[in-house]
Amino acid sequence: MIIAVLGALIVLLGLVGLIQPDRFRSMFTSLDSQMRFVLAIVTRLIIGGLLWWLADELRHPQVMRILAAIAVLAAVVVLFMGRERLDRLIGWWLTRSDGLLRVSALFAAAFGAFLVYAAT
Repeated sequence: MIIAVLGALIVLLGLVGLIQPDRFRSMFTSLDSQMRFVLAIVTRLIIGGLLWWLADELRHPQVMRILAAIAVLAAVVVLFMGRERLDRLIGWWLTRSDGLLRVSALFAAAFGAFLVYAAT
């Protein structure tokens, strides 16, 4: 249930990006730099921990463990990357075209839908 809800939230976030890329951008720019940095690390750690912990209860447990490891590794990379570099990366990404932002949002929605599928 937890993974299905998490997946649904990711799908909703992706849909916002697909339908309203400007609102999607504003969601990222409304947070201050420190909050974005902390959220980037904490959300990846939570997702990784939950996927690892609940993998045996989900479809494709091996895939879930791989995704969990990727999420934790991504959290470590963001931590070592530092807040300033993360800000530059997010700034660069948010200045891309609406089309590229929509593609990113589509990947997010697809990932969320996969989590919902795996949990149900």
